[in-house]
Order: sequence, then structure tokens, then C-alpha cells
Amino acid sequence: MENSKPFKLGIIGAGGIGSIHIRNSIESRNVELVGICELKKSQAEACINGQPIPIVESVGELIKFEPEGIIIASSTNSHGEVAKEIIEAEIPFLCEKPLATDLSQATQIANFANEKQVFGAMAFNRRYHQRYIEIRDAIQADEIGTPETISIISRSANPPSAKFISTSGGLFGEKGSHFYDLIRWIFETNIHSVFAFGDALFDPEFKAINQPDTAVVLMRLENGVLCSLNFSWRSGYGHDERLEISGSNGAIHSVQNSDAAYHGYGKGKFSQLEKFPNWNDIFHQTYRDELD
Repeated sequence: MENSKPFKLGIIGAGGIGSIHIRNSIESRNVELVGICELKKSQAEACINGQPIPIVESVGELIKFEPEGIIIASSTNSHGEVAKEIIEAEIPFLCEKPLATDLSQATQIANFANEKQVFGAMAFNRRYHQRYIEIRDAIQADEIGTPETISIISRSANPPSAKFISTSGGLFGEKGSHFYDLIRWIFETNIHSVFAFGDALFDPEFKAINQPDTAVVLMRLENGVLCSLNFSWRSGYGHDERLEISGSNGAIHSVQNSDAAYHGYGKGKFSQLEKFPNWNDIFHQTYRDELD
């Protein structure tokens, strides 16, 4: 249902993600974009197509437009200080990850928001993808029994610049944080322990700044689920994102180029994959072939 009165929104940052928020806000009937905070004015102007939306250079100036909420989409290392200023003004906010560049600062900001009774949220957008919503619903409905393992693959079509990575949190933060959050959200639990390998296998610029372009992360959740995550900044064949969850009574496979949100084995409503009673139904011919 559309609101009778548009929500007054301010946006900080007009870069990659900020520009998406700006354009979506302009197109929405439920939002009135009251101002943009961006040091590079031409970058913000490119997003608004000549519309009379004020562009300012400071958070304080943006606050003067009396937004009912603010999106923080500025450079990664600025989020913490920007969030503090917004909380001080007692304005609700949506922050692109991360909230801060270290745990102590993030905890401090969260506590400050609680003290001021200001609502803040992190913009982990995969929670809003229909495929993942349906997978979460299937897990909550016990369609594959008790979850035991989850495997995720995420490989980007093209790597970001080394300059961007040097300040964004790298592969484990910039990419990985989306999936740590996704896993916690699907299973409604927290992470117990983490182990990871990472290396610069293909990009010498990443190696020069001691940042991995490829990584494998292993995690155990507090509910006992074992997790493996395979990350790369390059696929060579377009964006690749896949997920598999195995449970006591079935499994779910999410394939990005399928018409179905997910496939699986079990009692669920998902598209059922072909089942094989045992391993020999798949490999019986190989024993004949190895004798020839």
C-alpha cells in the first residue's frame, strides 16, 4: 500500500550504491528525496537528471532539510563518523555495510543509538531477494529436516580496483559480509567460530597491497551447522552465486539462472531433483569402463 504522504529521505553518497538509492528514491511515489550529501557535486548531478534536489557537502547541511530518515552510502571508512552525527540528530538511518571499520567502534555506535533510541539498520540487500526469502521460509518450515551444512559460492564477474579494496574491507569484508549475514538470517542463529584461507591468485595489484582475490571460509554456527564459503573477485564467465543446504531429510540447491527459486530433495514444494537410491546407480558404468 502506498503512503498518502511521501517519506522525506536524505542520502549521503552518490557513488556506486548511493547512485542506485538516489535513482530508486526519485522513481518511488512513497519517497521525497529532500537532499543529497556528496563532495563530488557532478557525481550527484548525474543521478538526478536536472531535478531540483539540493546537493550539499556536509551531513549538517543535509540534516537542515529535516529528513525523516537518511541512507548512509558514502565511502566505507566514513560510515562510523557519519552514523554518529545522524544518531546525535536523532534521525533513523539505513547504513550500507560496514557500520564501522572495527568491532569496538561498531559496538560504540550501536550503544549510542540505543541510548538515543534511534532506529538504525544495515543494508544487507540479499535478505530481500525472492530466492533467498523462499529458501529461508523452507528452512523455517522444516522442509529438509534439521539443517546440517551450507555451502555458498560467490564469484564476481569482474574484480574491483585495488584502490577500492584497500579501504573497503577487502574480500572478507566487502563480499563476505553479505553472506555471513545471509547465513545468520536464514538459520536465525549466530556464528560460533571461523577459519579462513585467502591469497592473491590472479591479480598482482591485490598481492601488492596484501589483499586476497580468492578465499575459502569455514564456519561453525551456534546451532551446529557447518558452513563453507568459496569467494573470488573473478569468475571469467559472469556473476556466479550458488547455495546448497543439506539437512537430515533433504537438501536445497539454489541456482541463479533457473526459473525456480530453488531445487531440492525432500518433502518441500520446491522443484524436485532426480534422486538416486545409492552411489552405484550413478557410477556402475565406470567399473565396466575401467576394465576395458
